[in-house]
Amino acid sequence: MNAASWAGLRWRLAATASFLLVSATLSQAAHAVSDTLTMTAGTTTTANGLDTYTGFESGKIGSITPAKTSDGYPIAVLDNYSICSGLKGHPCAQYSNLQVSGFQANPGQGWLSSLAANGKTLTGASASYSYSAGTASWNWVGTSYVFNFLSGDKYTVVLVHNLSGHINPKYVIIGVTYAPPGPSTSTFVNYSLSNLVGNTISLTNSFTSGVSSTVSVSLGFSIDGYQGSVETSQTQSASVTTANSSSVTTSIQVQNGEQTGGTGSYFAPVDHDYDMVWVWLNPLLLFSVGPTSVVWNGYGYDANDQNGMDVVGIELGYLNGDFGSLPPQYSTPFARSWAGGYQWPAGDGPALASADLAAIAAADPFSADEYGTNYIGYTPPTPETSDHRFTLSTCSSLASFDYLQAAPSQVPATYKCTATYTNMSTQAKSITNTTTEIFAEDLSVGAGFLGNFNAKLSTSASQTLSWTTTSQNSVTSTSTSTAALQVQGPPCNNTVPEEGPCVPVYDASGNQPTEFDVYQDNMFGTFMFAPVHYY
Repeated sequence: MNAASWAGLRWRLAATASFLLVSATLSQAAHAVSDTLTMTAGTTTTANGLDTYTGFESGKIGSITPAKTSDGYPIAVLDNYSICSGLKGHPCAQYSNLQVSGFQANPGQGWLSSLAANGKTLTGASASYSYSAGTASWNWVGTSYVFNFLSGDKYTVVLVHNLSGHINPKYVIIGVTYAPPGPSTSTFVNYSLSNLVGNTISLTNSFTSGVSSTVSVSLGFSIDGYQGSVETSQTQSASVTTANSSSVTTSIQVQNGEQTGGTGSYFAPVDHDYDMVWVWLNPLLLFSVGPTSVVWNGYGYDANDQNGMDVVGIELGYLNGDFGSLPPQYSTPFARSWAGGYQWPAGDGPALASADLAAIAAADPFSADEYGTNYIGYTPPTPETSDHRFTLSTCSSLASFDYLQAAPSQVPATYKCTATYTNMSTQAKSITNTTTEIFAEDLSVGAGFLGNFNAKLSTSASQTLSWTTTSQNSVTSTSTSTAALQVQGPPCNNTVPEEGPCVPVYDASGNQPTEFDVYQDNMFGTFMFAPVHYY
């Protein structure tokens, strides 16, 4: 199956079930939410009588009103407790504890600014912090940190925390897959055994100096759906997302049968117009915003579009105009009509405009004609291209494969191999590509969050992010993530009398390649096929 047969392929991926958030009116402070709660303390003692808990624990002791923060996160625990050994001369250890549940990702210790009750104010920064299964916990140790709650008494509690919400970019580029040579239905590259295809993005440069920009995403984070400030319930894992302190790496597990076919002509097999750029059309970026901090909590998807991630693979030839105007299988999803009700910057709207298509095309380095001339195929192969974007890889232990015409009356040979990843150099691990992109604002999320988020952007115009795509540092020599490559050479038409056995003869003038090298794209974790000594 050639690449054209896969045009417009859309992934409709559901995501892991989590929990339901209810839309709420935000109580505004200057840069954070200040919630005032009323707690009636209860108490409980362990069976041995040594450990005592006083305050509120959901479903166990005490009560608290309201039971959630104003932006929808349930209060699970607010108490102080003592743990005693029972040994003479050993004083009891004193603690205070706050647990907030309902998070779709780790909000980070800085989500809590302060907690005040019974004449004492504690800061989130002074606590020990942990996160597990949607619940964030702040724990303070020592008598100076104890609220001294008494069972049966009523207390006013003031909880100051960051604002949480999301913004709506038009798209996220998931990756680029490169077309192998020739249009045979037996020519394709299949990534069904790879979980490395994806991207690594940092947004650090989007925010003003003095604003702490961090990432709070852990291995296995699910991509959940949202309709405004309401999270939708999902049942199927869509992807695996990991992060370091400043970037998010999204690895897409490609499903069986979703593959990139070959180029359009047997006799001009080097044609990057048939490369596929994979574009996610309903992404959300989740953030918590504090007085001097922005925490990126990873991705969600906009359920107003569909129940799952909406990922479209489009050939480079449609993005750069070589294939003509967009056909309906692209123009309809690219219109993004479901996002028309959001607040867009003046002069822009939900549809992917010509400037967006050009920016998407630029994700494929071969969108610039001079790239191939300068880097690949016009000089002998080396372990890595001079810009470090591509590293010479292997295909069934060999760096190259043949592309040869069949003999008369014979079926062209089909080359099959398994493309494997290799270790990147230090320089390859530092490659970057920075672009800017506008985003929309979903007003149902809350004006407080949106206003505070925009105030921390470093660009002169609000609603613009600076995206820095870096290398896939998870790409290493591995036998667990591979890609299946299959290439069939040109046929031989020997039915034309007196014109020779093959019409036309492939590479009759010595201008077409008969051998290709396999390279890995260090930015997107895919494989590219470059002609050997193609001058």
